[in-house]
Amino acid sequence: MSTLGKAVFIVAITLLLGASALARPQSSNDQSDPLLDGHKIVNVVDDFLIFWEQAKGKKLRTQRRLWNRLVENKHHDYFERAVYNNATFEERRIMLNQFLMQIPAKINALREFNKTAVSEIHTAMMNFKARFPEYRQQRDIYLGLSLSLFDGSVRPVQNYEGIPDTLCLGADVLAEYSFGQTQIAMVHEFFHLYHFNFLFENPSLAQIRTAHIPLLVEGLAVAGVEAVYPYEPETAYLHYSDKELTAQKENLAANSRKFLEILKEGALPEKYEQWFTGMPSEEVPHRGGYLLGYEVSHRMLMMFSFEEIVRMTPVELREHVEEQLAALAADRVLLMATND
Repeated sequence: MSTLGKAVFIVAITLLLGASALARPQSSNDQSDPLLDGHKIVNVVDDFLIFWEQAKGKKLRTQRRLWNRLVENKHHDYFERAVYNNATFEERRIMLNQFLMQIPAKINALREFNKTAVSEIHTAMMNFKARFPEYRQQRDIYLGLSLSLFDGSVRPVQNYEGIPDTLCLGADVLAEYSFGQTQIAMVHEFFHLYHFNFLFENPSLAQIRTAHIPLLVEGLAVAGVEAVYPYEPETAYLHYSDKELTAQKENLAANSRKFLEILKEGALPEKYEQWFTGMPSEEVPHRGGYLLGYEVSHRMLMMFSFEEIVRMTPVELREHVEEQLAALAADRVLLMATND
């Protein structure tokens, strides 16, 4: 039985043992959830489906008015901080118009996904906690709509300091995934929450706004998914095609040198975020920071546990990231000291 296949089996066993949290209705807007340490799943999709019954077939102007009243105004902080993210009025209108024009082709898949989404979140959480038992959920989770921007992301929804604290799931994207792809995406984001609980405790802005933070954060989350669901292909963890993975592995040393230069010159996010946003260029491979961070994380995990790495300060992480990038750039094999 595959690892992801076992996830379904685990849910069935839990039901037999009396985990009533999994047997509740899919909508969890007003219910605390024991599996989420007393927090809840805010189901924006439920409100969207009510909206769509009134809006389908109507003109865009009417749909936007209904959207604002029935969906966006009910979840203002979520859309403001997780989706629009300082977009201008015109940018927001374009984003919403595009979404409303695309959704008729996706509505059936979204409706079906909404029937099982809460159980799938529970499955991911149970398997994540089986590997990382010290993890505790600290905020509500949004089963939301991303206007096709993301499948899952940790965004600063429930604080005013801009600290990413809330798991936001893009159901409109996840609805087109297989069960296995959805589990990988959710566990990836749960690992971010686990890491961020330590990473953002006391750092300065200068320590966080450096290229090594997203490199290690994303790479370690990929490795974390692998720890929860081992034996899946690397392409599944990295969300790459076979061709992309082969090409980037062949250029790993060269890409390590490029990223090390970015880090040493103290580049701002505008310079390094392209390695993570999925917008490739001649200089930057498609989502190249994920594989690079994954390789750095693997090398660090030969010396430290996940539990030790997530507790490292930004300064400590930078030291280890630079060391491993330099080794990758020189195409050196990591040699471990052993006792006779």
